[in-house]
Amino acid sequence: MNPQTLDIKIYGIVQGVGFRPFVARLAAACGVTGSVCNKGPYVQIFAQGTDTALADFRLKLEMEAPERSAILKVDVRPVTSAQAVYEGFAIVESARERGDIFVSPDIATCDSCAAELRDPHNRHYLHPFINCTACGPRLTILESMPYDRERTSMREFAMCDTCAQEYTDQQSRRYDAQPVCCHDCGPELYLVTDFARARQQLGLGDTAGAEVADVAASATGIVEVAAAAKTGAD
Repeated sequence: MNPQTLDIKIYGIVQGVGFRPFVARLAAACGVTGSVCNKGPYVQIFAQGTDTALADFRLKLEMEAPERSAILKVDVRPVTSAQAVYEGFAIVESARERGDIFVSPDIATCDSCAAELRDPHNRHYLHPFINCTACGPRLTILESMPYDRERTSMREFAMCDTCAQEYTDQQSRRYDAQPVCCHDCGPELYLVTDFARARQQLGLGDTAGAEVADVAASATGIVEVAAAAKTGAD
């Protein structure tokens, strides 16, 4: 019996919520092959398999969708034209199309990441930018659509080998997580007390504008945090 192919378009908050890795894992579990692509206003899935496998896949797409997603509409059409037989299931390169786009806000640290954050034996121990497909920065790092790493501020930070392995491992919590990073390859967080030196290191000069906030810390003292900002054309 020849496999059937469906063209499935899912509209709603399906960017930045781990929807594509969810679809890929679900397809593997249901015995479905094909691809998933972020089109901006929607996620497009080509799903190929038996009638039973496809029915199971379609049902679970909505029933088991990521917690932070919000499906507004599902458009399902059979593919009647000649289609190649898919050997597996792939997350393919995004393609932008016109239409309303819904993006997830930043998501608070999930329980799994919080546990890693507190574990001194974990490589993400005390990492200030810890994240996975279920949590972390989304809207605040986005520069353009569709939502992919190269269109966020994270494009400046190349993944180390370990993060890249997590990013491509379908069984990892960080599978296809766009902001994935660690102590070795991500942004750095530090406190500044010598503001003049900090401005010099940042190439801002003595005349550059700076916003300085005194933040009360604990009974042990006060931590001064400086946030320098360029003036002029910037």
